[in-house]
Amino acid sequence: MKADPNKIYTVHHTVNLRPRLDPPLSEYHFGNTSWLAIAMPTVGGSELLQKVREAKRAMNGEYVAQLRQGDKHLNFIAQACKGELVTFTFTSLCGFPLHKADFGWGKPAWVVTLSGLMYKNMVVFMDTATGDGIEARINLRKEDMKKFEADLELREFSKPKTFGFHNSRL
Repeated sequence: MKADPNKIYTVHHTVNLRPRLDPPLSEYHFGNTSWLAIAMPTVGGSELLQKVREAKRAMNGEYVAQLRQGDKHLNFIAQACKGELVTFTFTSLCGFPLHKADFGWGKPAWVVTLSGLMYKNMVVFMDTATGDGIEARINLRKEDMKKFEADLELREFSKPKTFGFHNSRL
């Protein structure tokens, strides 16, 4: 996929804010306590991983306190509205005991999150049911998915499966 100079590209990584609060919330706190670490790659993007790490590191106690104060975090949205925004979102549910949830009829045979299927350019990482691997649920436009699946290095390390939706893979 070639970058369009008239668009703004961003990479979003969902970050758990629980341990970043002061005092930190319990790991058993229920509900969404997350925010997006946003990195803006340059053309070529060789420093992308570094930029994502820096964005995550910046989400410290001071940053969370600013979120609590109001609309300071909305500046990015105002900036983004100046051009067409193309987002790539990554999130990880690894470490969450999703496969151990029991609502009275036993543990699930399979766990899926629909949020990863509702947004384009989104990847959701989850532990496998056996706990010995990671599943990546990837949602891309059909033409982008074809290019993604054709990547030889990716194919060497993955076992793509289609489930339920034409442009989503397991």
